[in-house]
Amino acid sequence: MNDEQLALEIAKGLVATGVEGPYGCVTCSTAGDYPSMGCSQWEGLDGGRGDILLGYIDGGSYYANRTYSDIEAAGELDSLSALLDSEQGQAAQNMILAQDCLELYLPSLRNAGLTDDRCIIYSGIWCPTSHFVVMRFLQRRAERGYDINNLETLRDLFRDEYAIAADCEEYAEGYANRANNTYDYVSAI
Repeated sequence: MNDEQLALEIAKGLVATGVEGPYGCVTCSTAGDYPSMGCSQWEGLDGGRGDILLGYIDGGSYYANRTYSDIEAAGELDSLSALLDSEQGQAAQNMILAQDCLELYLPSLRNAGLTDDRCIIYSGIWCPTSHFVVMRFLQRRAERGYDINNLETLRDLFRDEYAIAADCEEYAEGYANRANNTYDYVSAI
C-alpha cells in the first residue's frame, strides 16, 4: 500500500473500532455554542474544522457558520446528523481523518520502525491517544528485541504493556479490550 492508502485504512479503522465516534454525531461543543460534528467531533463556526468538513458535503454549507442553538431551535439536528452520516458525509470524514493520519501518524509510525502494512494500520489506530507516545512505545519495544512488524506481537504488546507504559494502568482492561478488537479488525482486512 502507498501512504495515502494506509492513511485511509487507518481512518476507516478509527471509526470501525470505535476509537472515533459515529459519522452522524452532532453535539454542542463544551467550549461554546457551536456544533461539534462527525466521527472526530470537528467543531464548526467561524471557519473551524467542522465548517471545512461541511464544505465537502453537498448541502453542508447550509449548516456552516451556525450556532448549535440555532440549528437545534430550527429542529435541524436530525437533518444535519443524516447529512453527516450520508455516503458523501462519511467519505468526507474519512478523507479528513486520512489526511490527519498521513500528516501526523504515518511519519511517527515509520520513525518507530514499522514497515508491515497491517502493523502500520494497527498502530495507527492507537495514535489518537498520542502519536508521540505510540511512537516511543514502539521504539522502546523494538530496542528490547520485540518484532514490532508482527501483528500478533503488536496485539500482545498493546494488550499487556501499553497501559503501564502510558502511565494509565487504571485503563488496563479497556486497553486490553481495545488491543484485541483492533487486532480482530486489522487481521480481517
